[in-house]
Parts: sequence; structure tokens; C-alpha cells
Amino acid sequence: MSSRFFALSCFLLQSLLAVAGDLHAIETAYLRGKLLTEKKEVRLSEIARLPDGSEDPVVLKNLEAPVILRPEEMQRSFPKFHFSGKETLVLPMNSELDSKDLEESLYKEISKVSHESEQEFRITYIGGERTVPASGVELRWAGIPQTVHAGQIVASLDYYFQQRKVHTQRIKFKVEKKTSAYFAKKAILKGEKLDADSLEERTVFVEESFTDGIGPESIGATALKDLPPGELLRKKHVRFLFDVQRGGDVQMVYTRGNLVLKAKTKALSSGNVGDSVEVTSYSKDGKLSARVVEKNTVLLEN
Repeated sequence: MSSRFFALSCFLLQSLLAVAGDLHAIETAYLRGKLLTEKKEVRLSEIARLPDGSEDPVVLKNLEAPVILRPEEMQRSFPKFHFSGKETLVLPMNSELDSKDLEESLYKEISKVSHESEQEFRITYIGGERTVPASGVELRWAGIPQTVHAGQIVASLDYYFQQRKVHTQRIKFKVEKKTSAYFAKKAILKGEKLDADSLEERTVFVEESFTDGIGPESIGATALKDLPPGELLRKKHVRFLFDVQRGGDVQMVYTRGNLVLKAKTKALSSGNVGDSVEVTSYSKDGKLSARVVEKNTVLLEN
């Protein structure tokens, strides 16, 4: 009886060890959602999480177009593994878009959806990943603004595979808007007054919002710095400076025969030599009209 019991126990133990060995031989591989690769050969560890020390077989060779790997398909091909997870999309990044083609494509897309008229702006590629699958995907721009501002934008380029969006690439561009502006036609020295021959109007593309330009209304203003030919003229570059400045101290001169009287007054308006300005005395109320004869000096005429 005891020998039969011993034999039965040995048989059951061997069976349990065999089953345990089979379970140990089957390893779990959890599929990742997506792989972007520049290689033509893909191993299992690149698309799935594997236990330490597991085999790492090649799952794809000569990869040229996007592929979807599903658990049931992988199970048939690699029966030593138990596959879990939904699926893995493998995108071969084996081609590169030309920067000029990107500029032209985005320009056309903005022209379609925005309120900008053609030729009113231009686009230049700055940076961002340009690699794409050579085939099998459709590329679409997304999130294009209806109003385009000068400066930099980051455009979204969506990749579609089997009618669904599978990847988005962010690409940076410089946007320049067409505008009319005035430039220095010749060298203008600091302290020199602008005349009609100092300015030249041009139509240009600018990368920033341009709201502080000057025009013919600034003729007569004084340059606050040296301005070389071709310099874009801005309000900060010039200022109207007067021989008598409103709010400043002014010496008023009054003459009658051999009598010359001088008094310190305050200017109530601005003017240059030959202009009439209003001044007031510091000691009493009232206004006087006097002619500017030199810087900070006016003559009270009879």
C-alpha cells in the first residue's frame, strides 16, 4: 500500500513540475501604443515591455510603411510570449519634408482659412522635426488661426493613418506681414532736423507688429541718434525739439530806446526762432506774446 502511495505521489509531483515549467516558459509581453523609428528592423523590446532576461526576437524587417501589430497576430507569430495591450502602431520615419515645401503648404492653408489676402504675408521655416513616413500617411495642418499676426507661430502637422490621427508634429515658423514704412534716405546725424529729402517710403515685410513708425508729419523733428541710410525710422528715433520748449524757463527781453529790460518767464507754448509764443511771469498772472529770437530767449515787441 505504501509503495503504491509513494509512486502516486511521485507521479503527481512530476506532473506539477511539468506544468510549472510550461507556465514559466510563457512570458508576458505588454504592447506599447506607438513606436516612431528610423530603422528598418524592429525588435520585440522596442514595441513591448518584456521581463528581464527575455528573448528579444526581430518582429519586423524591411519596414517601409506604417504597420499595426495586434496581440492575437503577435501571439501566432511568437507563441512563447503571452501578449497583452491593445495594439502597437509602428511609424517608420524614413523620409524628410523639404522646408520650402512646408512653407508653401502652410502658406496655402493659411490663405484658405484666414482673413488675410494673398501676398500680405510670408512664412519662413525656423525649426522642428520634419521626418515622416515615406508612404501610408496623410498630412494635415491643424489649428490655423483666422487672423495672422507678425512674429512666430508653432503650427501643428497631424499624421493620419487609416482615417485616424496617429501623431502630431510641432513646427515653428516666422510670419512677416507686409506694411508701408519710412526709412532714412541718407545719413542723418544726431541733432539734425529731418527734411523732405531725409525720408523714403518703402513697402516691406516685418516680423513684428509695427505701430511706431513715422511719416511726413515728422519732417522738422530732430534726430536723437545717428541714423544710417536704410534705417527703419521709428518714433523713438526723433523728437520735435524747439528753441523754446513749453514749460521751460525763458528769458524775456524788452527794449525801448536805450532801455533794455530782462525778466525770467515760463513758456506756455513751444516755438522756434521767428515763431510767436506765449509766456507768463512768475511774479504775476497773465500772458504775454513774444517772438523767439534764440534758444530760450524771447523778445517782447512793442
